[in-house]
Amino acid sequence: MRKLGLFLAFFLAVVGASAQSLKPESPYPLKAGINQGTSDSLVGTHYWYYYVLPGTNRLTVRMKNPTTLYGATINNTLTITVTDDKKTWKVVKYVSGNRNQSEAVFNSNKLDKKVKIVIAIAPPNQNLLRMGGEYEIEVNGDVAFGGEEVNAVDPIVRTYDPKTMHYSDSYGAVKFNADGTIVTANGFTGTWKLFDKESRIYVIQLGQIRYSLQYSPGYGLVRPSEPNMIEFQELRR
Repeated sequence: MRKLGLFLAFFLAVVGASAQSLKPESPYPLKAGINQGTSDSLVGTHYWYYYVLPGTNRLTVRMKNPTTLYGATINNTLTITVTDDKKTWKVVKYVSGNRNQSEAVFNSNKLDKKVKIVIAIAPPNQNLLRMGGEYEIEVNGDVAFGGEEVNAVDPIVRTYDPKTMHYSDSYGAVKFNADGTIVTANGFTGTWKLFDKESRIYVIQLGQIRYSLQYSPGYGLVRPSEPNMIEFQELRR
């Protein structure tokens, strides 16, 4: 029976979430409609982008389900920083589980040219307990979206820190490749295959072990029946 690394995760389940970037130099494109993510203090800040066009627009960020600790509400304030890609200006606001602070709205003045906007969603500065929460981003008005080439890549394609072991052997860092293969720092190999696109459930064969896991953006690969139990934690790309 395989051994699980010691790992406590006090987090709510995530469903229907979008992917996002953990690299400030390579933010992930927003899409039309509601974009969802999970902010996690043990993972890091999320970065998104979109374009504003001549005219007006409105950006809204909402805290939906803050992290709880044994069912109790804790201080989960997310810091929302909005800037242009040249970093000539920035606006900072906050959202939390408090009903009066659960939504932050950014309205732009009328523009005369296309500008790339970058959004940073930062969790609380805490590296002992998981803090953060599920959030939504929505933009309306004169805007445009990009990243078709990024959206074509399966969100599971990235590098992870495993919280499980191959029986008594450590995997080391684990990399999921776009061609459906898996390699680990300690020499194990395997494959991954999408099982349910809507639920983002994957069948993973790694060494002699077969997993059925759900991808939770900004979080990692979790057990579908126990979404607070991470098997492979997402690393910065």
